[in-house]
Amino acid sequence: MCICFRMRDFFRLSLTVVILSLASILFCSIAHAKDASLRFGTDLRFRYEFQDDFNMKYYGDNPPQGSSNDDAFLLGRFRAGFDYLPSYTTHLALWMQDAEAWDLAIPDSAFYNSTLGDENNPYKDRWEIWKAYIETKGVFDLPLTLKAGRQRIFFGDKRVFGPGEWGNTGRWIWDAIRTSYKFNHGFVDVYYGRTMIHNPDEFSLKHRHFYESLGMYSHVDLPENMCGIALEPFFMTKRDNHRRYKGEDGLYGSLDSWYVGFRAYKKDLMGLDWDFTYVRQFGDYADDDIKAYAYHMLLGYTIKNVIMSPGISFEYSYASGDSNPYDHDHGRFDGAFGARDKMYGRMNLFRWQNIEDAQINLKLRPSERSYVKAEFHKFWLAEKRDGWSLNAKAYRDKTGLAGDDVGKEFDIVARFDYTDTAQVQLGFGHFWPDEFTKRMVSAEQANWLFLQWEYKFSTGLM
Repeated sequence: MCICFRMRDFFRLSLTVVILSLASILFCSIAHAKDASLRFGTDLRFRYEFQDDFNMKYYGDNPPQGSSNDDAFLLGRFRAGFDYLPSYTTHLALWMQDAEAWDLAIPDSAFYNSTLGDENNPYKDRWEIWKAYIETKGVFDLPLTLKAGRQRIFFGDKRVFGPGEWGNTGRWIWDAIRTSYKFNHGFVDVYYGRTMIHNPDEFSLKHRHFYESLGMYSHVDLPENMCGIALEPFFMTKRDNHRRYKGEDGLYGSLDSWYVGFRAYKKDLMGLDWDFTYVRQFGDYADDDIKAYAYHMLLGYTIKNVIMSPGISFEYSYASGDSNPYDHDHGRFDGAFGARDKMYGRMNLFRWQNIEDAQINLKLRPSERSYVKAEFHKFWLAEKRDGWSLNAKAYRDKTGLAGDDVGKEFDIVARFDYTDTAQVQLGFGHFWPDEFTKRMVSAEQANWLFLQWEYKFSTGLM
C-alpha cells in the first residue's frame, strides 16, 4: 500500500510540475525567443445520437439502467489550448477539455464502480487537462524524442493502441514518459505511464489513475525484395493493483496482464491492401491464469481512376473467450488499449473480446472532401460458454445452451469536410438479433442514428 501510495503521489506531483513548468517557460521565454512560435487552438464538437433498444451497457427494450425504449441525446465537447515552440526541437502543449451530455437517459451511476469508489464516465468530464506535456527532439544529438506529461498514445491502425476519440471524453489519456527513436525505415517507441479516469465530479489531479503500463511499439519497412512489407512488433503490460477482478473461485484480486504481438501490412499494391494483426495475452486475472489471444485480417481492393474510387474489403476479427468457467484459466481476451468505435460495428455493441466478426465493407469518395463507408457484420461468440462483450456479466450463459450466434449489423457513415476547419458526419446503424441475443436478452431489433459537427481552429499569436 505504501508503494502504491507513493507512485500515485509521484504521478500527481510529476504532472503538476509539468504544468507549472509549461506555464513558466511559456511566459518567461516568449520575450527572449526570436524564432519561437505560439499557437492557440480550439476543437469544438457536437453530436446528436438516437439509440433505439440499446445503450452503452445494455441491449433490449427494458434495460436495468437507461431508457425503457429509446434515447435521444446531445453530446458536446470543447477543447482549447496553446502550443508553444521556443525552438524547432522543443514543443510545449497545454490544453483543457470540457465534455457534456444533455438528455442522456443512462445515469452517471451506471459508470460508478463501488469497489473502487470511482466513476469512469465516457460521456462527461468537466474542465479537465487534456494535454500538458514537454517534448524535446534531438536528445543527445540523436534522432531521439522525449515526451513527458499528459498525452495521447496511439499507433498503427489504433486496434491495439488507440485514443478512443469517438467517445465524448476521449477514452485513453495518459500521464506518461515516452521516448521515440527514428531510423531510416522505421521507429521504436518505449513508454511508461498510467491512464486517466474520467470523473466529472473530481479534478484528475485529486484522484487515482486506472491502469499502469510499460510498453514498446515499433515499425520497420522491410526491403523491396520482401515486397516492402511494413512490420510492427509490440509488447505492453496492463496492470491494476486494486482488487476488483473476480476469479473463477469467486474471490477478488488484481490484474497483471502482458501482451506481445505484431502487425504486418502492405498498402496500395496495385490497388490491393492487406493487413494482419496477432496478439497473445498472458498473466494473472485475480487467481486465474490468463491464456488468451486475438487476431485480425483484412483484404481489400480499391479501383482508382474511376468515378468515386470505389473500394471493397473483407475483414475477420477474432478474440478468444473463456471456454470453461471453472478451470481457473482466464481465456477471455481483453483488447488492451485499442479503439473499438470503428472496429467491430459502429453501434459499439461489441469489443475485441470473445468475438468472431466477419465483415464486408464498401467505400466511396464522391469528391476530395467527402467519404462514404457502408459495412455489414456477422457476429458470433468465440466461446458460447462465455459472455457477450457488451456486458459479459449480464449476458453470459455458462451452460452454452443459448448458442453462439449473436446477430448481424449494418452501418453506413458519410463524412463531408465542407471547409478546411469544419466537418459534418452522418451515420445510421441497424442490428438484427440472432439466437443468443433472443434467448438471453431480447428479440427486439436495434437502431442507431447520429449527426455530428466538428470545428477546429488554430492561429499563430507570434
